[in-house]
Amino acid sequence: MGILHADLLILIGVVLVPVTLLAKVRRLTGLDRGLKLILLGSFFLCMAALIDYLEETALKPHLDAMASKDAWNLMVAAFGYVPGLFLTALGLSRWFKVSLLWEEEVKRRKAAEAELRHRTKQLQQAVEEAERASRAKTEFLAKMSHELRTPLNAIIGFSEVMNMQVFGRLGERRYEEYSHLINRSGKLLLDIISDILDLAKVEAGKLELDEEDFCLGELLEECLPIVEFNARDKGLILEKQIVKPLELKADRRIVKQMILNLLSNAIKFTKAGGTITAVSLKMPDGGYALMVNDTGEGMLTEEIAIALEPFGQIESVMTRSHEGTGLGLSLVRTFIQLHGGEIFIESKKGVGTSVCLKFPESRVLKSAS
Repeated sequence: MGILHADLLILIGVVLVPVTLLAKVRRLTGLDRGLKLILLGSFFLCMAALIDYLEETALKPHLDAMASKDAWNLMVAAFGYVPGLFLTALGLSRWFKVSLLWEEEVKRRKAAEAELRHRTKQLQQAVEEAERASRAKTEFLAKMSHELRTPLNAIIGFSEVMNMQVFGRLGERRYEEYSHLINRSGKLLLDIISDILDLAKVEAGKLELDEEDFCLGELLEECLPIVEFNARDKGLILEKQIVKPLELKADRRIVKQMILNLLSNAIKFTKAGGTITAVSLKMPDGGYALMVNDTGEGMLTEEIAIALEPFGQIESVMTRSHEGTGLGLSLVRTFIQLHGGEIFIESKKGVGTSVCLKFPESRVLKSAS
């Protein structure tokens, strides 16, 4: 009989199973129970396959002398293939279960790692935002040392000149000019302190709307004379396009402050000879809108985002040429959002800026609509 036989191939195939597994794990201790059962089952199968192969070799007469062929087949099946297949199947079942558990654990860990990366990214963004806020407030405090000293020095200095009657008795023309400067410095100081107090109320959640019914167009006309002197003094043209009646239910004081903030900003950033237009109109969706357009310096898209942040000023402390805290647009945005409205800003560098405050239809009085 030839050495190469089908039973030999079966034996080699069965032997390769434990050999491959052991080569994979590269150890004999600490093996999983399922893997141990597979190795044990493979041992029984190897012994059964070896006996089947020996029956086809020169040892066949010796085997036949020990027992008949049927007896050998029964013993090989009962004590080799059956327990071998049973133990192998049991081991595979356990191993598959462990593999599934490991696969689920791997997926869980990957999900946990992804969540950790997401949380880490969120934390990094929060830290960056906190650092930006901290830098903005530090910048704000640096500005305040200048903004508060300037009007206070003017008030103290000019009042001392008047008190000491340096230019003679009161009534001298220059005293009238100084009194105007004192008044202007006092108003600037009041505006700065009011902005800071309003921001503190907003951040503390204590700013409540005192709503009443009023005409939006009339309120806009009431605000124009307040800023007219500053506009004329700077050589600006102040125009208006007011639609009446526009009856609104809102906080009149806050709406007035929003209008004055927008007009003051427009005057501040528009050069002599420029035009500022105040507009009130009814929107197609039934809401009302306030617009302030200017032909001033204008802003880039990234500069608009900076201007809308608390304490945001586009120029640095050392280079900026305009007075103020940088709270104007930020407060306006907060105030219009408190009314359920929106702020829209369109601007082009060197061309001008248009700021629109839109009040929702729910703020419009039914009698007016």
